[in-house]
Amino acid sequence: MTVRITNIQRFSLQDGSGIRTTVFLKGCDLTCPWCCNPENLNFEIEDYNHNNKNESFGYDISLEELEKEILKDEIYYGDAKGGVTFSGGEPLLQIESLKPLLKNLKDKNINICFETSLSVSNNLLKIAIPFIDELFIDIKLLDKKEAKEVLNLDMDAYYKNLELINNSKIKNENITFRIPLNKEYTLKEENIKLILKLIEKYPNFKVEIFKTHNLAKSKYESLNKEFNSFSEINDDFVNEIYKKIKKINSNVRVISL
Repeated sequence: MTVRITNIQRFSLQDGSGIRTTVFLKGCDLTCPWCCNPENLNFEIEDYNHNNKNESFGYDISLEELEKEILKDEIYYGDAKGGVTFSGGEPLLQIESLKPLLKNLKDKNINICFETSLSVSNNLLKIAIPFIDELFIDIKLLDKKEAKEVLNLDMDAYYKNLELINNSKIKNENITFRIPLNKEYTLKEENIKLILKLIEKYPNFKVEIFKTHNLAKSKYESLNKEFNSFSEINDDFVNEIYKKIKKINSNVRVISL
């Protein structure tokens, strides 16, 4: 059995506890205008030309080979509970293919983390939950109409998945909300109110906020996709959002991605 990925990133420090091996899986149903990994949106392998050389975004890898690649870093995981993180794209879209690998990693006591936008069916999430030690959940746009129009995200499914996670065996302290900050979308006043309300509902989850950026422009150009440029946010504004969250959840921090 194979899964389709674009990259294996080693020695990641922002993708879970300890030192992580991050596997980027291809395919995502969302249309976030600020996406910094456009090569992971389409499940299909995409060809492009770089410096007059034909290259591709994406390749298929067997579960056996992927396990070998992950275990190359096992020595670095150590007592800090490092491990493997599955990112994307939306990694849960390939959970049925990943399941045998997750079982093998769990048998070897490898810490498993997923990064997700929860844009998947409840049934797919149920397959993943028994294997998850740590979880990052995106909070983007929470108004139902806007989330559907801008992101193609079904908020009813999102909230249903969130409740499933909250009532699962995954420890609350190992779950982190991640919030991208940009003036054009997520930082609108009404969205911030909805975000604060959601954070307050899950007080034991951790929170991370980060500024979106324009560093993926060359990837969009390689894929002949439209690139959306975003306004620069100053640190004072980020600190203002940080303080608002801090009032209702002390376990919040600012990160760079």
